[in-house]
Order: sequence, then structure tokens, then C-alpha cells
Amino acid sequence: MSNIISVVSGKGGVGKTTFSINLAATLNAFGRECIIVDADICNPNVGLRLGIPHVSLSLQNVLNGEVKPQHSIFIHPTNLRIIPSSVAIDNDNINLMRLREVLEQLDELILIDSPPGMDESVEHIIEASDSVMVVTNPEHAAVIDAVKVIKVAKDLGKNNIYVVVNRVNQDVYELTTDEIELMCETPIIAKISEDVNIRKSSFENIPIINRNPYSKASIDYNYLASRLLREEYEPPSLLFLRRLFDK
Repeated sequence: MSNIISVVSGKGGVGKTTFSINLAATLNAFGRECIIVDADICNPNVGLRLGIPHVSLSLQNVLNGEVKPQHSIFIHPTNLRIIPSSVAIDNDNINLMRLREVLEQLDELILIDSPPGMDESVEHIIEASDSVMVVTNPEHAAVIDAVKVIKVAKDLGKNNIYVVVNRVNQDVYELTTDEIELMCETPIIAKISEDVNIRKSSFENIPIINRNPYSKASIDYNYLASRLLREEYEPPSLLFLRRLFDK
């Protein structure tokens, strides 16, 4: 598995930040520690989603050369490790061109949560990564925007590009796997179920794998983590009964 994975999307609202947090937590549960880097320096959300809106050191401090990346890592109560971006800093002079340079100082698996869209900052984030995960929803507008960001990644010479279909209900109103892969011309690496427990865990500022380990989304994240780590995964038995008590 690549050391630096960027998590991008062509549009906002597809669940990219929630996906990054929960994938990192699931990888931790598999014994592979990783660091989430909130590279949305204008509208950071990782810290907010995890209940840490204010930090003394941030990615901006790292990019400005004021501190080493190792010293900017915040450890969440769930042992999730984060390099957050500050919500209260002047970002006019922040340049993401150095992102790869600073992240290479960390001998860790890194997930970069990018801002939505396809501006220059997203290009710098993609350039800094070894692999690109494009998060989309099973609807035309989201997939069309995913197609655009995939093209940007390919134009930047990235070969390891994968699609994650998030918030899947598996009903007749959604695009199918075949339709999405045909539109994106890129393999789907995972489908994450729409799950009410995602909202509950976000409200409580913890990953779903910690709050509801037997939920549909948690099982989906486990399958994805095992695939990335090339490990076998067997879901727990009697999931239906376990979910009755997994509230």
C-alpha cells in the first residue's frame, strides 16, 4: 500500500472528510497506524468532526517551516492521529507546494483529506500523493464531478486512482457499480453503506468503528481496510443479533 493517499472529491457534500476519519480509524483497528492530514487550509473540517476545533500547532505552521510535522500531530482520545489545519489563521501565504516535502519526513501511512473541487490546492495535494481515492455518491451530479477530478489526477501522471462510492442505499434510484465504473473509467475499490450510525458517531465526535463496530458502514470500512492491507477479513458471525445491541 502507498505511504501517502489523497482523499479527493469533485464536489462537496459527498462525505469525504467522514470517510477519511473512518478509514483511518479502521486501519488503526487492523494494527496499521496512520495519520490524517487536514489539507483543507481554508475550511478545515477534520478537527471539527472530531471535537478539536482549536489547536496550538497546525499544518499551516508546518508548511511555514515553524515546526516539524512530527510536533504538530494531535492524538484524539480514540488514538487517531491528526495533523489538523487551523480555523483561525491567515492562509494567504500558505503554499501547499511543499506538502510532499514535509510529509516525507513522516515514516507513516498518511491520508490527506483535501478540500472539495479542483482548484490549484487540490492539484498540489494530488501531486503529493502516491495513490488517489476519489469519493463520490451513486448519483449523476457527484459522479460527473468525480470524472473531472479523475482526469486532473491522470493529467498529473497518477496511475493509482480508485473510486469509493459513499452513502450507498442499494435502491433503484442509484447508479449501479457498472455504470459508475463506465463513467469514471476507473475501478471502484469500495462501496460504503448509508448508515444512520454515521450521523450518530459524527455528533459524538468519534469514528463509527469505535461507536458501532457491527454497523453496515463499519463492516464496509473493514472490507476496504483489509483490501488495502491485503489481509483476509471475515465479518463477525450473527451480525443481525449484534446490531440489535449495537446502538
